[in-house]
Amino acid sequence: MPFQIVDPETDTVGPFNRLSSSQVNTWNACKRMWFYQKRLRFKIGQIPKLFLGRAVEETFCRVIMESPGLIVSQSPWDVYAKGAEQLLLLNKNIHAMKAEELKEWAYARAEIHWSIIFDKMRLLWEKSERKMGEWSDIDSDIGLQMCRHGLDFHIEEVLRCYSEISDYDLNTWRSGKHHIIPAPDGRKNRPSPHPLAWEGNCSLIEAWEIARPWFVDPDAPAFSMNAIHPEHWFQGEYDLVYRWDGNIRIVDLKASIGSGDRSGDYVLQLEMYAMLWWVTHQKKEMVDSLEVWYLGVPSIKSVEVPSQKKLELIEQNCKNLWDEIRNKTPELEDCPPMPSELRGFAKGGIPIDPPSEKRCDYCEWSTICPSGDGDDNFPMIEKYKPLGNVHEFNLTGLSELNPRVNIFAEVFSISPSTQALRPKMSIIEGQNYATIRFMVDADETVSDLRKGDTIRLVDVIPTVNHRGEIQLKIDPHASIQKAIEREEGDKGLLDFQTRYNSRGKIAYKTEKSGVGRNGKPWRRLGLVMFDQHASIKVEGWDNLWPELYHILKPGDDIIVVNGSLDAWAVQHTIVMESGTMVHLIQDNG
Repeated sequence: MPFQIVDPETDTVGPFNRLSSSQVNTWNACKRMWFYQKRLRFKIGQIPKLFLGRAVEETFCRVIMESPGLIVSQSPWDVYAKGAEQLLLLNKNIHAMKAEELKEWAYARAEIHWSIIFDKMRLLWEKSERKMGEWSDIDSDIGLQMCRHGLDFHIEEVLRCYSEISDYDLNTWRSGKHHIIPAPDGRKNRPSPHPLAWEGNCSLIEAWEIARPWFVDPDAPAFSMNAIHPEHWFQGEYDLVYRWDGNIRIVDLKASIGSGDRSGDYVLQLEMYAMLWWVTHQKKEMVDSLEVWYLGVPSIKSVEVPSQKKLELIEQNCKNLWDEIRNKTPELEDCPPMPSELRGFAKGGIPIDPPSEKRCDYCEWSTICPSGDGDDNFPMIEKYKPLGNVHEFNLTGLSELNPRVNIFAEVFSISPSTQALRPKMSIIEGQNYATIRFMVDADETVSDLRKGDTIRLVDVIPTVNHRGEIQLKIDPHASIQKAIEREEGDKGLLDFQTRYNSRGKIAYKTEKSGVGRNGKPWRRLGLVMFDQHASIKVEGWDNLWPELYHILKPGDDIIVVNGSLDAWAVQHTIVMESGTMVHLIQDNG
């Protein structure tokens, strides 16, 4: 059971509040780094190397998902689009395939997938508002070579299966029996006997099918294949789980050479995965081996499997940390900027003496952190009067900005739209009128509504469009409920605030650009500002930003005046509108 589907009725933690190995490792590296990235939700810079790693892993997984018994090496990249069930065995002679032919087939499939996936990752990087570096910094050929290295390791496992599988296990597979959660192979159905079953000794085609590890299906929704602790407070996502011989081997794929500090994290990550496998199997089944595959070398690093006593300790330590940083809400003072020392590793993750550099030398947040060029000075002021301005502005703390309201009103109209599950809808409250804007599909409650019904709009996001009309946005965190009376805290249509003034320091700047449907280029600029309690993105069209924007930098203390508040799920945003102003209070130097 490499992943679990959690019943939301019994999940008291929720998908966004679980602990993960990356959080544990970040906390151990530097508590302040954890605070910035997890508590304030700062996004790290998106360098091309990150996307190269994703491309390598996806290419590898798509190749091992396919079968040399069903498709030739030059088949289109999307040959599995309608499912492997639609494909027939190429011919009976395919079972005579030799090891070198299998390797040539796998390499050829990798080339076909790589060209598509590498280009897809380039487009994703270009769309990232936090992209850094240049795409030319990475070499496509090096990425493809790492894919081949991974396939070499996998084919070694296939050949071991070919020579070592028992008659019992072979015949069991041929009969169509499989794991409760089988490895992704492009099939939705599991026929019996297996369509690729042969006779006599195991063929390489059969060994390829049998040895296939479980992995995250590249077409599955993000984070849908996590292994989750029975008490829901920890989750992880295995890269590969080999299990054809009855032994559980968890493999972590790394598109790197393993010569940096992170190699220490990979060991701890695999130990936590060993714990996760153990607890998700009633503490009756332990992992047999753990490996890191460094595809840039290439080399395989074996990690010692923790004893049961150590697994118990890992579980308890993780639970204690969850209680400390996820079950509670740490404040700035709980997360001091005291980084751990860097660890030294040579190629292949081989431990060596630690380097002389400090962790802060490589930290993205050194410009705002007290261990670098920043400080924790966040003056508390409630009002701000710009120099030469007669008007004084009331300031709202970032943690107090709430873009959501509850409203009791009457349905004025509801009718179909071009999107079936997102109707045109308006409400009336007294003499005031507003339209509903569905950002997500409506639920069954909305389909039953009629003119004159009274409803509560819960956690909706009020905005005012360019014509001065009130719009109430429905996103994943908002809902519409039938109601007969107003509840405490419900607002009227003119009782809420949509413009705010707030102060904070700049963490980083963002930029997005593209070409619209009309063929005209567009560009949106932004920044993330923060204080000791919260952060928020400020974003708007480039022409709405003052010239000041271009000289602002991380650590600068600013005040945004008359910004429009918006939200999507947990992400709050101040939108630059006509009349929004930005004032520099203190330069970070």
